[in-house]
Amino acid sequence: MKLIPTGIENFKEMIDKNAYYVDKTNLIIDVLNEQVVFCTRPRRFSKTLNMSMLYYFFSIKEKENAYLFDYLNISKNKNALKDQNKYPTIFISLKDMTKSSYEKQMNRFKEVICLCAKNFLELLNSDILLDSEKKLFQKYVDNEIQDNELESALFNISYFLYK
Repeated sequence: MKLIPTGIENFKEMIDKNAYYVDKTNLIIDVLNEQVVFCTRPRRFSKTLNMSMLYYFFSIKEKENAYLFDYLNISKNKNALKDQNKYPTIFISLKDMTKSSYEKQMNRFKEVICLCAKNFLELLNSDILLDSEKKLFQKYVDNEIQDNELESALFNISYFLYK
């Protein structure tokens, strides 16, 4: 008997548990064909699940999970499969950003940046990054950034991964 996935937000968990899944892998084609994709949906409308699916498809760190897409629509698109597991991919969710004050919210966002950076510790050993870039990245890893540095944190991490 198939599982009815109530509250499952992780794509891998859903596929591995053989839960009912409405195949939304055509979203991957939309992402590949557009410069910007803006996903707005009401609460509880699978935004996090869709972002998780995109992460497992594109992330270079998830090659061992390529099987998740074997029987889904995207597996029939040979052009799209050329991009599978080829990119450093940042996956963050802001759904837990529900703190009661500005200060607590800023601290929570710093934690989000810290966790994001910790997923890419290999950047600290990169020969491509400048020492100053490694120093800044280490600040993200250590959660030692100031409020005014948050504005550019995701941009910087993305740039470092791009390099």
